[in-house]
Amino acid sequence: MIRPAAAWTLALALGAAAPAWAQVDLLSHETLSGLVDLRLAAADGERSWTDGGYGKGRFSGARDGFRITPQVAEAAVVWKPRFTWDLGAVVQLDAQAGQTHFIDVTEAYLAYKPAPRSDWRYSARAGLFYPPISLEHTDPAWGVAHTITPSAINSWVGEEVKVLGFEQKLTRTIGDQEFSATVAGFGYNDTSGTLLSLRGWALDDIKTTAFGELPLPRLEPEYQGIWRAQAPYTIPTLNLTGRVGYYGRLDWRTAGPVAFNLFYYNNAGNRTAVVNDQWSWETKFWNLGASWDVDPHTLILAQAITGRTLEGYPTPQGIWIDVTFSSAYVLATHSFGATSLTGRIDWFDTVDQTYVQRDNNNEWGWAYTAALRRDLTPKVAVLVEVVHVDSARYAREYVGVDDDKQTQTTVQSSLRLRF
Repeated sequence: MIRPAAAWTLALALGAAAPAWAQVDLLSHETLSGLVDLRLAAADGERSWTDGGYGKGRFSGARDGFRITPQVAEAAVVWKPRFTWDLGAVVQLDAQAGQTHFIDVTEAYLAYKPAPRSDWRYSARAGLFYPPISLEHTDPAWGVAHTITPSAINSWVGEEVKVLGFEQKLTRTIGDQEFSATVAGFGYNDTSGTLLSLRGWALDDIKTTAFGELPLPRLEPEYQGIWRAQAPYTIPTLNLTGRVGYYGRLDWRTAGPVAFNLFYYNNAGNRTAVVNDQWSWETKFWNLGASWDVDPHTLILAQAITGRTLEGYPTPQGIWIDVTFSSAYVLATHSFGATSLTGRIDWFDTVDQTYVQRDNNNEWGWAYTAALRRDLTPKVAVLVEVVHVDSARYAREYVGVDDDKQTQTTVQSSLRLRF
């Protein structure tokens, strides 16, 4: 099993700094920044997936009551050295509650963005990074701007859709409109689809790291064989096959306040490669995004995703695991000076295509989010959020939960300190 190559990416970034260009800026207040997220959460309902259950939130509940969890949710350092006017890098180190290693690499890539000399603009990056899918992660350190918890779509991106690759973007302005096309080839995302199929959708702000692992539900003994030698955890950044996956994105910013994007992803997994009980999954999906600046204080975001993930060998009953998945959300936020109010509605489902009687991975659900953000200073923000999730997943019996329909409400506050 080949471990993630984020260390190679970091070495590449450091090596690029060797020439003594006049524009070099390696360590200054312009190149170093960071974030500390202090969290206080209260959740009811079932055990979270982070604790071996099928709970949809980051925090486990106390069944009939609320369990209170104080924690340092994240501490991040972001280094953005500049080697020339056109060439720089991004290296983000994270310490997140519950991650495998105390400190790990979240992103590490070189970024090339020459000054535009015409209506055409070009940029590229190479290394370990998140593909350009999320419309919600616009805060520093790949943070969520308007809420604490991202949508189901972008929670999954944060958990399981990170690549080691090379991306190019070409942008053209025509009149008052802007068009762009992005293409990338990548590896080290062969296990993408494991969580989505075996655990299902979730709503959390966990960011997968270069060398980390994420847990799968802990099955009751009589059900432990249904996942066919899958380890009780998944490593999202693995290269099991040597195949090159790819993605592409088209953007259109209209002359008005509306913008659209269309994204396609294919990890080129071969479905049957396995090393140390980590399987390669074949995962493909489409994502449609839209944003509308209603007025200077009001923004509406929307995304919809649909795809399919497969793992294992073909049989007369079909591939071992064959799951289609879909999700969508609409978010609206309105600001009143330094304060903003945000509401979001999520819908999600997965549909199991094979062996439904043996290992049913069907699920459906809704989530409702309300959040308030107050920027106390340019470096300090306070957020308060309520997330209610109503979902049905038949596989809950595999972890000893009798009722396949569960609800959970999580109330949390976040104090974000940036430096």
